Amino acid sequence: MLILARHAKAEAEGPTDFERSLNANGLAQAVEAGGEIAERWSPDVAIASAARRTVQTGQAVVEAVNRHNGEPESGEGLQLRQDKALYQGGVEDWIDAINSIPSDSQCAYIVGHQPTVSEVVGHLSPSVGVPDSFRPSSIAVFVLDSWDVEPGDYPAPELRVFLGA
Repeated sequence: MLILARHAKAEAEGPTDFERSLNANGLAQAVEAGGEIAERWSPDVAIASAARRTVQTGQAVVEAVNRHNGEPESGEGLQLRQDKALYQGGVEDWIDAINSIPSDSQCAYIVGHQPTVSEVVGHLSPSVGVPDSFRPSSIAVFVLDSWDVEPGDYPAPELRVFLGA
């Protein structure tokens, strides 16, 4: 299982683009997404662009997964790995991140930015193409039998957006 995500809603401005934080609605979206992702898929790998808003989004997912798995305080469990290449990187940087997923992983979650994340969805599954809309806090979930699937041969993903209820 591979979950590709766009970060939740961020503030319009920050000290720099890299340092923009999630706004109140984005925090709610990240918590909502984290809860559902933990319940339905419980990733064992989590990777985020190193930008503040993606780290915040990814951390909400990691915390929800660890709570779901009974490991909120232990310091063990799922850890968020930051990947600087996913900030302002291209499709090839995402493919590198996907290729870094250990072969024994059951489910991986990667969060980054538009427009690249939707371009990656289209690259992995050309029959679906690039989603017309991939709003903040959207995910694309690919059900895979193994990590040996070549880009271009991925099945159509389930698309979902979290509104921050």
